[in-house]
Amino acid sequence: MFSMKTKANRTMVLLLIAMGIVTVALLAAAAYLFFKGVIRPFGNNNGALRAYVQAPALAEVGKTASMIVTVRNDSNDYLSLDEIRLPEALLDSADVAAIVPGSLNHTEYEGERGYQIGFLMAPGDQRQFEISLIPRQEDDFVGDIRIIAGKQISTTGFRLVFALPIAEVAIQPIVVTSQPSATPTVSIPPTSTITPTATSIQIPYSSVVKITARIKYSSYLKDVWTGSGAIVSPDGLILTNAHLISPGQGYRPDVYEISLTQAPSLPPNEMYYAEPVIVDEDLDLAVLRITTDLKYVPIDRSELNLPTLPLGNSGDLSLGDPLIVLGYPGIGGETITLTRGDVGGFTVSDDFLEPAFIKTSAAISGGTSGGVAIDQFGRLVAIPTQLGYGQESGELVDCRVVADTNGDGNIDGRDVCVPVGGFINALRPVNLAKPLIERARTVALTGTETPNP
Repeated sequence: MFSMKTKANRTMVLLLIAMGIVTVALLAAAAYLFFKGVIRPFGNNNGALRAYVQAPALAEVGKTASMIVTVRNDSNDYLSLDEIRLPEALLDSADVAAIVPGSLNHTEYEGERGYQIGFLMAPGDQRQFEISLIPRQEDDFVGDIRIIAGKQISTTGFRLVFALPIAEVAIQPIVVTSQPSATPTVSIPPTSTITPTATSIQIPYSSVVKITARIKYSSYLKDVWTGSGAIVSPDGLILTNAHLISPGQGYRPDVYEISLTQAPSLPPNEMYYAEPVIVDEDLDLAVLRITTDLKYVPIDRSELNLPTLPLGNSGDLSLGDPLIVLGYPGIGGETITLTRGDVGGFTVSDDFLEPAFIKTSAAISGGTSGGVAIDQFGRLVAIPTQLGYGQESGELVDCRVVADTNGDGNIDGRDVCVPVGGFINALRPVNLAKPLIERARTVALTGTETPNP
């Protein structure tokens, strides 16, 4: 009996030793693969930022040519694309007319110029950026474009040939000649044509935010209404409607929560709190500024680098021009919603030199108030409002008593109604918002509040 027990103990000891050897071997192999970069801990960037360029075979001097830069995030992390860097040698022969999505704000480096794009990419996401160039002189350029995302850098080569305009060749009639006992021959004069290729814009959904107004209720914050907004500067300025900030009679909620759109198929991610900087109730426009995270820790806005929506010129819009509207309507789910339409008309006012409102055929519900209407080039040209038929004044589309606006502790008929739903078809032109945005930028730089008009 004692001999059998001793034998069992020896077997157990040998088994434990074997398991220990296997464990050590596995740990050693994992450590080797980790340091070789083959495996990474979950959530860390594996450096897989990819980019490639589609450039036209030939670009004429004086005419706009477009390069398409495709960027793919093959990492396990969200990546904030900071810059697209172009060689200075290329810019000696061409001007950059636009980067969509992105901006013409740039930083000079040795031999390069970095254009700010501020675009957030989810893992596995792929985005295209259109760079519009206007060649100034003949050139045959070969070089690299670099995409910067924090410490991640992707370099891709390209070639561009700039040539003087080709003289149009007059189209000659086809001449058919025949001779006796000979097969007729067809003579076609040589021609040279350049067939343009159409490009489609990338929907700038990451520049659209959801705004949630909250009030302090007992020991927690209570949601009272939601709306939409557009990021108009990388350091956290957000354009929206004034009625989302202050619905009337001086009432304002306690906090404004900002949720970022990181993927069109996912609900927005609650990220920051913001405070009003400019509120113009006559225009029904306002500008918020991100101030803290959700734990009320102050944010260094210079490091936010949020994806910014470029501003267009609403004065260039014509009847029938296509429009795309983005926002969080609060119906049909929690994800961002896109509707398409066109410019259906304009509403004039003696107070403005241009239309006071743009009417659209796009179906827009109330939660999209403060969201974005972009043109065919991906630029912000108008802001959906709470008005229902594009007039200067009138009843709100859907106005409900949902908050204690008079501070008496009760939500009843003595409180101000808050516009929360319904369908709208009136857009504020972005040209009316540009002065407010500039004032907000001044406040952000100087810290001095500008009195509201």
